Amino acid sequence: MTKIIPLNPIPFKLKINLENMPFPIYRKVLLPVDISMHDLHLIIQVAMGWENCHLYEFSDKKGKCKIRVQFDIEEDDLWGTDADSFDAGELSLMEFLEYTDGKTFWYWYDFGDDWWHKISIQKVTKKDLSEFDGETPVCTEAAGLCPPEDCGGPWGFAQLEEAINEPKHPEYKNYREWLGIKGKKKIDFENVDIEEINDNLDLLWNEWVDED
Repeated sequence: MTKIIPLNPIPFKLKINLENMPFPIYRKVLLPVDISMHDLHLIIQVAMGWENCHLYEFSDKKGKCKIRVQFDIEEDDLWGTDADSFDAGELSLMEFLEYTDGKTFWYWYDFGDDWWHKISIQKVTKKDLSEFDGETPVCTEAAGLCPPEDCGGPWGFAQLEEAINEPKHPEYKNYREWLGIKGKKKIDFENVDIEEINDNLDLLWNEWVDED
């Protein structure tokens, strides 16, 4: 990605909400306006805590949509759909929002586990402007730890969350071994470290700058 020298330092502010969770999981992120949809995918991955292991798609709606955006999209992927389809690396966020009229849109990650994220545009405040340097993505608010990859989607995560801190649960040991949790340490899924999120966003941005 080319380093952005912003003419207008006012960012977009997006709220990314992971749907169908047993407790709220969301991030509010400030980001440059001049990024591609694939860049947005990478920012979401880092901000939420995913590991970028699976395919993804942006769309204006769940189900029958008017626009679909994937990375390195193949002609076969377009079969059976009337939606306008674009490569995420070639479509900018601003262009995408022109298609959606700036309305809420969707980010679908891992077509097997079906993690659906509802994304809405938020009002940028004076406090936001004081935190944004004109380039680097910043998480301003966060709730809830991200589910582990490949845990079975919302239903599987609900089962894991129910069992992981309950020694009498029949799946307690299996889940903790799978996640590599030693001892009896309890996992607080509602406690999220926003400083760690922003450290990782800094690393992501610096990687992009170094590639320039």
